Amino acid sequence: MKSLLLLLAAATLHAADGTPFFDKVTTDDYSPRNDILVEHYFERNGTDQIWLVSTSDPGKRHLLFTHERHATVLFSSDEEWLVINNENLSNESRLLLYRRKGPLEYAQVADLTDPAWQFFDQSNGLKTPNEFDHRYVQALRWADDDPPTLLLCLDGHADSRNNTGEWYCLYDIKSKTFSTAFDAHNKKNTKLESK
Repeated sequence: MKSLLLLLAAATLHAADGTPFFDKVTTDDYSPRNDILVEHYFERNGTDQIWLVSTSDPGKRHLLFTHERHATVLFSSDEEWLVINNENLSNESRLLLYRRKGPLEYAQVADLTDPAWQFFDQSNGLKTPNEFDHRYVQALRWADDDPPTLLLCLDGHADSRNNTGEWYCLYDIKSKTFSTAFDAHNKKNTKLESK
């Protein structure tokens, strides 16, 4: 009981001086080469953080992202790129693209959310932007390394006549283009000895 009181007192002191008090830290995500640990810090008042930590020297760390709901990180296999799936609101998510600047440092180079929805509108022949009041875009995985390509999923709805569920597209990072043509991707990634 005494240790609980000390913990609560420490939390109160941190809250009073404006320093975030993190109730929970998870460290179960690693980069593809296992040289970067992704730590998620969950703060009592709702401002959470994602830190990148060197696995060879845990004293080396860099704050990647601050958010208020839920966010996940997906690295490209060469770790030169990463995306953040930011579930920032109950009716919206953002997809943020980052490029590596240093061993633990990444800089945001694009917000792919609006361009993805514009591509959806164009692909579906909409003359005006869709009227979805709930719009979610998420990177599911890196679909290719050369060129770096993301597999995206879009979900959205306004009512029973205006909605989409699990609408997929690819995003080529080098050409900065979207595509729904999976044939070239599938052909490149399939090898069959005999048919």
